[in-house]
Amino acid sequence: MCSLIPALASAQVGHLPANSPFEDVKLGQNLSIMGGWMAMKRDPADVAPKSSLAAALRYDIAIGGPASLYVRYLVAPSERKLLVPTNPRATRVIGTPGVTTHQLDGGLDLALTGKKTWHRLIPSLNGGAGVVSDFSAADTGSYQFGTKFSFSYGLGLRYLPRKGPMIRVDLTNFMWQYDYPDRYFVKASDTTSVLTDTRNRSAWRGSRTVTVGVTLPLFR
Repeated sequence: MCSLIPALASAQVGHLPANSPFEDVKLGQNLSIMGGWMAMKRDPADVAPKSSLAAALRYDIAIGGPASLYVRYLVAPSERKLLVPTNPRATRVIGTPGVTTHQLDGGLDLALTGKKTWHRLIPSLNGGAGVVSDFSAADTGSYQFGTKFSFSYGLGLRYLPRKGPMIRVDLTNFMWQYDYPDRYFVKASDTTSVLTDTRNRSAWRGSRTVTVGVTLPLFR
């Protein structure tokens, strides 16, 4: 009778292979096609692009264990405020031209369940660096977004259905630095200026972006 106790205990702990929530998965190479929302953080001068829809392509390649390298391109068409900084506050904003933000980054993605799925889910952490640009020249107020270094970090979740493509959700925080011209600190005729604190001359801001899409395996 006593010899049965270990057997019963082992039956209660863990799962039979057929009933286990974990399943082996081959990460390999994948291409993700995604769409979502880029929520822009307000910058000190309020000239950043407004929040908008976004589209993204992402390529992942497994490099061993739970780790994959990725490259991602994201584009977000939006608009921003156009300022004449020497005008009084009431007439300082002269338009809201269209602007498109381009983000290219790459980095490391770590699957939290290793080379397995849990209930067909793979949660992951990722971080990387890249560049962001709107490819626009300086505007009438001497402001230019330009091309900037950026870094990113976030969470990912993949779902592998029994049939059909993998579903992927990414929540990413992008960060970059804004630089403002001297004219933004000059007082207009109403004694106001766009910026007053020179510590805001170079401010780190960015966006919180959520994307959802399908992931297609490559070369399998």
